[in-house]
Amino acid sequence: MKKNRLNNKFVCIIAGIVIVILAFLAWKYEVWKLISIGYLRRFTGRIRGLGYLGIFLYLLSFVLGTMLFLPSLPFILLGGITYGTVLGIIFASIGDLLGATMAFLVARYIMRDRIEKILNKNKTFHEINEGVKHDGWRIVVLTRMVPVIPHWLQNYAYGITEISFKIYALVSLLCIVPATVVWIIAINTVGRGEGDAKKTMIYLAITAVVIVVISYLPKLLYKNKILGNKRN
Repeated sequence: MKKNRLNNKFVCIIAGIVIVILAFLAWKYEVWKLISIGYLRRFTGRIRGLGYLGIFLYLLSFVLGTMLFLPSLPFILLGGITYGTVLGIIFASIGDLLGATMAFLVARYIMRDRIEKILNKNKTFHEINEGVKHDGWRIVVLTRMVPVIPHWLQNYAYGITEISFKIYALVSLLCIVPATVVWIIAINTVGRGEGDAKKTMIYLAITAVVIVVISYLPKLLYKNKILGNKRN
């Protein structure tokens, strides 16, 4: 009972911190005006102008957003727009990894009982749990690249499986980076092709093909592995 109360307090504290940060940022930078492309450019310019503080706030927002079940794609794109292609990929990958590993640790050491109760009703989770026992890191690759359950839920789900923290973090990073590279290159190349419809369509087509290949390849490899096991 006491442990559940501590867990509830932890959730409330995290939620409170996120709400305060988001409210401050909304007030400080007039977020409601982000529908304007010009304002978006000024907004990202202000973040860059904060230097290391801006990087810290970006990473903190990414981590807290991931832990509160927000999709990672908007944060990835924001990183690419704000810091450019190379630094954007680096910062977005770090933020995504930190968010994933923090959620993993929360599930394993702080909120394990509660998350187990929620996920025990999920058939897909039981399949993943069994897969981890037999195939280990390969299941992480499969579910990271082909999300049979949402990424935000995976972060918590793997925390209550048998997979080690080191393996989960390493495999997650290897899966996070390719997708991050594709999205950030896409958003920045499309931006550079602004005003040239032909270039923009070419960039979008190339990006779409790469995303499909990256998403399908792990699934294909895993199916081949399963077929190989059955033949043996």
